[in-house]
Amino acid sequence: MATLGQRLFGKANWLLAKTGLLPNGKNLPGKPAPFEPGNTQDLLYELWFDQFELARYKHESRQFKQKLEDTHKHHAILYDLVPVGCLTLDEKGRTLEINQAGVDMLGRERSQLLDKHFIACLAENDRSQFLHHLYQVFQLRVNLAIELRIKAPNGILHDVRLESRVMESADHTLSCHMVMTDLHERKKADEAFHLASRVIEGATEGIMVTDADNIIRSVNPAFEKATGYTASEVICNTPAMLKSGHHGEGFYREMWDALNTSGEWQGEIWNRHKNGDIRPEWLSINAVRDNQQKVIHYVGIFSDTPTRKYVLERLEYLAYYDGLTGLPNRHLFLDRLNMSLSQARRDRHMLAVIFIDLDQFKQINDTLGHKAGDEVLAGVAERMKSCLREGDTLARLGGDEFTAILPVISHPDAASNVARKFLECYAKPLSIDGRELCVTASIGISIFPSDGEDADSLLNRADIAMYRIKGTGRNGFSHHDENIH
Repeated sequence: MATLGQRLFGKANWLLAKTGLLPNGKNLPGKPAPFEPGNTQDLLYELWFDQFELARYKHESRQFKQKLEDTHKHHAILYDLVPVGCLTLDEKGRTLEINQAGVDMLGRERSQLLDKHFIACLAENDRSQFLHHLYQVFQLRVNLAIELRIKAPNGILHDVRLESRVMESADHTLSCHMVMTDLHERKKADEAFHLASRVIEGATEGIMVTDADNIIRSVNPAFEKATGYTASEVICNTPAMLKSGHHGEGFYREMWDALNTSGEWQGEIWNRHKNGDIRPEWLSINAVRDNQQKVIHYVGIFSDTPTRKYVLERLEYLAYYDGLTGLPNRHLFLDRLNMSLSQARRDRHMLAVIFIDLDQFKQINDTLGHKAGDEVLAGVAERMKSCLREGDTLARLGGDEFTAILPVISHPDAASNVARKFLECYAKPLSIDGRELCVTASIGISIFPSDGEDADSLLNRADIAMYRIKGTGRNGFSHHDENIH
């Protein structure tokens, strides 16, 4: 079938031959054809109409092309604005596409990820699991999900969830599309929630939680004991059921004025027990707000002052120390490292960071259980503390990873001596549930300022040195820029 352009060209030639006119109005060479006004007018009109259709077609084509380009740009922007990581892998596990959220989660530049194997971004212990996941996705053509750990360039691990499915292109090429969700904040929130629940359930103070409309939604056992009311009797009621009549309306008006202004109130209040007794209590109320600063809950704590002080001190302690070993946690460790670095820069002396990773600790958890694993971690922590000076810091970053800061050293060999002491302190077996367990570790060392001048660089290079030991048989230590010991 002829195209529109071919049809127009043919009609124009036929019209010129029919009328004997050239496009500039001159006669064609030779004898002109008989002139037929009626037919010529019809043919000119049809030619004009087809030219109009061609112009309209070109205009619509340009509009469609522009709209297609705008849509592509719009989708590219939306792809990068999606709050979860989106990436595409080929059958060899190489990254073909990744959005900005995925780049941020992996802690690398986009250029460092494209056309590179995604497995390089994973924690070493999770790589075989990922390969099995990818094999299943491509072979079975089913949607699968898996939770893994991403390892940032500074050595910090982040939990992520990958949801994968295979797509086939028009040329029958297979690719795996993945949605990556960061579980770090969720797990932190879960841990904080469980910690708060344990603190609330075990607290000796009565704790009551209401919604924004002052309807009681939760109370703890201490509240039940202090008031005589069970949880089922007070939930869905208001705190007014505890009113004793001791306070006037002005007292409650001042309380709510303070809550609405500053979000907190505390003072002595007289409440009525279920048996009718009227008792004085110390009440602290705090407003809980969401991200938009809208009040969603009120938390009231009925206590005496000494008990309340203990709870606050305990919560503050858990924010900075590991609950299992009593060592500083990651937050306090980084704070101390940055302070030590500031002092080292000012006084121009060396500082060492030591990264310790227990060898094959996962096998202990898998075979003997997490309780035995916790006892091993606590035992190892106690032994390592005995190898350090008073001004040094030993911290637990999480799992079986520990770090130490030697804030002042005169020579890099001082860090090697501490690492050697660590290895020696593991030599004596640990007695766990009647079993003798032998533990070893892989240790990496970095020195300020030769190996780095900031916390991230020192941690990353100590981590690299530690992995050199892992790759050569474990149970040893290594400086970042020296041979393995």
